[in-house]
Amino acid sequence: MKKFVFPGIMAIAGVLAIFVVFTNVSANTSTKLTSIRVGDGTTFTDVVAGDTYELPTGTVELTVEALPEDPDAEVSIEGTSGFVPGDNTLTITVKGSDGKSSETYTITLVQPELSGWCEENAEKIKLYNDDFELADIYQDMSLAYLDERLPEIEANLSCFSQLIQDYVAAN
Repeated sequence: MKKFVFPGIMAIAGVLAIFVVFTNVSANTSTKLTSIRVGDGTTFTDVVAGDTYELPTGTVELTVEALPEDPDAEVSIEGTSGFVPGDNTLTITVKGSDGKSSETYTITLVQPELSGWCEENAEKIKLYNDDFELADIYQDMSLAYLDERLPEIEANLSCFSQLIQDYVAAN
């Protein structure tokens, strides 16, 4: 009888070990997103992975809400700032709660070119680039400047110098 007990226990242990290894190797938790929303922090638009989203002119930073199907999944987002005119890529990576599965989603963000206005008003803008009084910042990130030398100028922030952009960002 003793000869059969030890091999029997070993066989059961072997089957359990195979089951545990198979379960760990094949672990696959959800990495799906139930929704993706992009916006300015107060107003949002629903988007779908693979879509193209046109940014409002002069957008400096984008707020992204990505809701995973698995509440324990980790979501990381890259590409929410530093936009250049044309196509920019927003990347959302979902890492499953099992720590093994992951999926990456992308959305093309299009920053429109500021063709026309900046070039047509380059001389006026130049006067404001170093000597300015900020009058107002509108919700669409356009600026209005008042100066004794010129009438009010309303333009997108990106038309102005980095000095003004830094001032606006700090205030």
